[in-house]
Amino acid sequence: MKNDNEVIEIYRVPKIAVFDIEVSNLNADFGHMIAGCWKFLDENKVEVRSIVDSPTFLDDPTDDRWVVEEMAKGLLNADVLFGWYSTRFDMPYINTKLLKYGMQVLPGIPHIDGWRVAKYKMKLTNNRLATVLGYLELSDKTPLDKSVWVKAIGGHRESIKYVVDHCVQDVLSTEQAYYKLRPLMHNHPNVNLTTGKTEACPTCGAVGSLTKQGIRFRIARTRRYQRYLCKECGSWSHGKATNVNDIHIS
Repeated sequence: MKNDNEVIEIYRVPKIAVFDIEVSNLNADFGHMIAGCWKFLDENKVEVRSIVDSPTFLDDPTDDRWVVEEMAKGLLNADVLFGWYSTRFDMPYINTKLLKYGMQVLPGIPHIDGWRVAKYKMKLTNNRLATVLGYLELSDKTPLDKSVWVKAIGGHRESIKYVVDHCVQDVLSTEQAYYKLRPLMHNHPNVNLTTGKTEACPTCGAVGSLTKQGIRFRIARTRRYQRYLCKECGSWSHGKATNVNDIHIS
């Protein structure tokens, strides 16, 4: 008979969201959110929320309450977030706006910032997304015409569409960067905690992709861990710990 206190674990594919926002000013107290876009890795559609679609747009083209709320709802469905300079800009901007409108700020969703990966794991002239995309020969960010941007800030519909298209392309470019930089994401959340797979890559979830790398171990003070390399995503991981007392050297 089922115990009412029994915890039932439901495993599923983790929802990893790539996201980006476009704003009229880099500071939330002087600007408004023109658009927000996000895309889950297992889906083809880029979700778009534009201020033009706000029910208050005709009365006030700077009222971004609806865009902020919709963006927060979308990100709340993610298990993992990936953005670019997003820990220092996108997320603080969104949460600042949520506070202003008396809404709940986003919880501590596991968050990987591609800018930080580039800064601490790569050595390029700078850590901008365009630089990383160019070096890795991926599709580049779309250029943004300043004159069109100024019109978009003023509520010009066609100009706002231009900014939205730019945001969508940024999300798609950021998604490419995610896949390419994944081997460097040593802090990537273990996706097997949501899939329930035990013999899969903890970074990408691929089954049967892990290869034991000979006698290579991750060494700690009192334990060592067998290293594994994923043939699918190129990420390194390690197995269970072996205690120093259990290691026999012949």
